[in-house]
This record gives sequence, structure tokens and C-alpha cells, in this order.
Amino acid sequence: MTTKRIVAVAFSAISAAVIMMACAGTKLVAQWRDDAYSGRASNVFVIALLLETRVRGPQTLVEDEFVKQLKARGTEAVASYTVFPEGPRPTKDEVLAKVKELGADSILVVRMLKKGMGDTHTPTLRYATPSGFDQSWSSYGYMSTSTEVGIRDVSYDYDFLSAEVTLYQTATGNPIWSAMSQTTYQEGPLKQIKPFTTTIMKGLSHAKVIE
Repeated sequence: MTTKRIVAVAFSAISAAVIMMACAGTKLVAQWRDDAYSGRASNVFVIALLLETRVRGPQTLVEDEFVKQLKARGTEAVASYTVFPEGPRPTKDEVLAKVKELGADSILVVRMLKKGMGDTHTPTLRYATPSGFDQSWSSYGYMSTSTEVGIRDVSYDYDFLSAEVTLYQTATGNPIWSAMSQTTYQEGPLKQIKPFTTTIMKGLSHAKVIE
């Protein structure tokens, strides 16, 4: 492979890496807060409603991560899977009754809405390479002209998950805070649980509904 070709391939790889880093991760695309609410959630019941209901594992991982991060902030939290046995998804009335029994003042519902795929392309780049680029330093010509090297389009596929996260007040049953998020990734979705949760927690904290 010629030096010029190596430069072209290297720039393509760098471009792809930059795009992936820029697009990956979780973003809150919309947020809402009840301005009349002035307290802080102190005991949260966490329930994850995932797209795949036949497999319990991902639900436990999501709920465990939220419980872990809530407790790290000094907020008590309980994962729904620890109190509801495997089987049909509990009804809203069953959840509310259990929440009151546990003494939780808030309910955090993590609902996955959509999973899909997309692709991203970068425009063709042109890099001006000195004509003596592939020569040794001793034979390099300072006054030599530059040669444009075409770099092919860079494209990659990615997956995305859209979610809605809402914090409800147990006493009133009304929402306190809600957000829509989109998570973009190339690796497996399970690896996105921690950063997704961290982004949601920052949103809750910024809205001053948790510590």
C-alpha cells in the first residue's frame, strides 16, 4: 500500500471514529417538570418497562443500576423485580398498592419506547498531500507542489433506543418530572445501561427533584 493510500485510509478511520464518539451516548431530547412541586424524592420505587417482556434479565439490570445510583445520592430506592414475582406485568393498581405498603414517596417509571437502526455518512474529503510526502527527509522538496488525495465516504450503522422516564409522586399519583431520551450506540444495549442511567440521574438532579 502506498504512503498516500495509507494517509487516505487513516483519515477515513479518524473521521469514522470522530463521528462515532460524537453520536454515541444518551441525550435528553425533551424535559418537563411540575413547577408546583417543591420537595425532593426520598424513597423511590423503580420499575422498568422494556420492549422485551419475556426476558427478565435486562429489567433487573436497569432497575438495579437506578437503585444503585439513587442510593449513591442518599435516596432510598427499591427495584420492582424484588417485590413482584416473575409473571405478567403488574397493573398500575398493584404497583401503587405495593408502593404505599413499602412507604415509597415516589415512583420512577423507565419505559423503553422504540428500538431501531440508522446510518451516518460523511461527505468525501480531499486532503492535499505534498508530492514528496513518501520520500525521505533528505530528498524532500520544500518547494514541491501538493497532490490531492481523494478519501472515500465514511459511513457506519448504529442502533438507537428511545425511552420515556417519569417520576410520579405517590401521594397524588401525578407526574413530577418527565423526559424523553435517545441512546445511540454500536455496542450491545446492555453496555448502555450505566451511561443511560447516569444521564437520567443528572436530569433528575438538575430539575431538583432528587438530591
